[in-house]
Amino acid sequence: MLSLAAVLLVVLATYSIVTVNNTRTSASSGNASAGFYASEAALNARAEAVRQKFKGFEVPAGVTPSAASPCQGTNKGLGDFACQSNVVAGRTVTSYVEKGGSTTITIPPGEDFENLTADETPFTVRGQALGTTGNPEAITELTFRSRLVPLFQFAVFFGKDLEFTNTANLNLSGPVHTNGNLFLDAGATLYIKGQTTAAGRLYRGWKHGNNCSAGTVQLDDAGNTARTIPCGAGRTELSSSTTNAFGGRLKRVPSLELPEVAQLQPNPGAQYWDKADIRIVLRRRGSSDNWDPMFVNASKTIINLSGVGCLLGESLGTSTSFRDNREAEYWENGGRDARGQQDAGRANRRMLEIDVRQLLTCVGTPGNASLLGISGLADETDGGLVIYATVEDGTTGIAQDGPNHYAVRLKNAALLQSNNAFHPKPKGITFVSDEAVFLQGNFNSSADRASGWIPASVISDTVNVISAGWDGATRCTTRYGTKTYGVSRTYRNISSYAGFLNDLGGRWNFYTDLAQGDLVSGDAKSQLPLFCRYAGATTIKAGILSATTSSGTIPGPPVQDGEGTLDRGPQSGGVHNMMRFHEDWGSNSGDLTYPGSAVTYTYTGSLVSLSQPLHAFGTFILGNNRYQPPQRNWTFEEQFRRAENLPPLTPRFVYLRQDNFTRQFEQ
Repeated sequence: MLSLAAVLLVVLATYSIVTVNNTRTSASSGNASAGFYASEAALNARAEAVRQKFKGFEVPAGVTPSAASPCQGTNKGLGDFACQSNVVAGRTVTSYVEKGGSTTITIPPGEDFENLTADETPFTVRGQALGTTGNPEAITELTFRSRLVPLFQFAVFFGKDLEFTNTANLNLSGPVHTNGNLFLDAGATLYIKGQTTAAGRLYRGWKHGNNCSAGTVQLDDAGNTARTIPCGAGRTELSSSTTNAFGGRLKRVPSLELPEVAQLQPNPGAQYWDKADIRIVLRRRGSSDNWDPMFVNASKTIINLSGVGCLLGESLGTSTSFRDNREAEYWENGGRDARGQQDAGRANRRMLEIDVRQLLTCVGTPGNASLLGISGLADETDGGLVIYATVEDGTTGIAQDGPNHYAVRLKNAALLQSNNAFHPKPKGITFVSDEAVFLQGNFNSSADRASGWIPASVISDTVNVISAGWDGATRCTTRYGTKTYGVSRTYRNISSYAGFLNDLGGRWNFYTDLAQGDLVSGDAKSQLPLFCRYAGATTIKAGILSATTSSGTIPGPPVQDGEGTLDRGPQSGGVHNMMRFHEDWGSNSGDLTYPGSAVTYTYTGSLVSLSQPLHAFGTFILGNNRYQPPQRNWTFEEQFRRAENLPPLTPRFVYLRQDNFTRQFEQ
């Protein structure tokens, strides 16, 4: 009995020891898991802080603590890489960041955004969680790569719904991305040869109506073979089996963090305003209707250029002679400005006029460049020259919060360099404005660098194209010959057209005394019917970032894109109408006989749209005295695939690619 009792006591003691040890092990395991999750959360927060730094044009900077006893004593590091301590779930977590060397890479095939150039930087974040006793519960390490991808490497990039709606022939060799929903449709042929990605849903058909055009939509698959996406019964969401057939060339991806529209505004602290080399403001003199173009510095102080005539009168000016027939409908039909005032007089644009080549010639003179605070045309800061132009209404401040009739016109820009052959050629030029920009005539139209092409871009609220034939004289009577309007009127010349003009409210009365065969040219055409505004062949080569309306929105403040705007008008016009036209280019002219074949608009570049317009709210309408479209010869600028050929301050998005995550317990 004593022997049995002794055995039982030994068993009981052993059980107690095992139970206590199991309890301790269970508690230790639970603490370690809690410590791991706390440390992981801290690492993810540090990685996000690094990503946020890359938004815009900031770069993480600092000093990493040395590897021997990091975060101990004075070994804390500095800046974005320094040691930080936070309490997470009752545990103190200390972390720090180590940065590797940056390299320019080509994103491998098969990955998101394949074949694009990116600036890649590896980062390692190390963290340690201390328990309530002060002992390490978990040590973690996260390695990721930050990739900065320039937006102008895309043929088309939208930060919102992207609509290819009933397109004319479009052949896009570069990649396409939208942070919203993608609508693929063609009236003729749409052919996309690059990877096509969307953060939202993918559809074959229209956004503004449950319809699908009979044209051909083709995308290349992973083997570079064109695959056709046929129409269904109306708008159809693409199934996974349809997208999978493209082998990663047509896919949904996570939403990207994009540059904010606030960075494009003319405010100190905004990226483009602060980094601009030249800032030009058309400023109203008090409450009068007198306007003065002037140069200012980053704090908006006027730069004294008295005696330097080429920087003011010769290269800059102002006008109110251009009637914007698209925006006119807004102002003349209840549209109101930022102060809630209706003003039909704003149908004509208040323009800041810039003679680009004359400006570059003047800036190329060393003394003038120093007055502006820059080194000259050869300046390579941020990739070249950045020129910011805006309009400031002295009674209301810079109009950035609602509709207005202000604009910047760039002309004489076929060659983006000085008239003086001894002046250096700019490495690149970016024109920025928070207002509508009008590109008149050929822009950067040379074939290559040897003949004058340079990396160029235009970033603005909206972009308008005025053809190279604008200043040429037009004979309205030779435009179409005979055309019947309404039921009974037939007009054979401009003078007999007067009755119809008066029917439209007398807007054209100044010109109704034109005799048969009279010539009109320049902005006078904008006041005349569409048949007096036929275009001339034009070439523009530039990356373009501008706001665009989306189907389902109405004129007014920007609204959210998305599913809630399906099957609603007005329609946006689609990506092929992203650049606004104001002339009759000869396509879609119905029974009117255009003089010769439709005029070609040649565009080479990259189209980017991140938001709705802030200032230009007129709705898209084809014809109806607005415009008839050109024969489009559009291509992606292949030279933008190389980082050294991107325009200055090309906007970028950043995304993180995780390499590995490791953890250790109870160190």
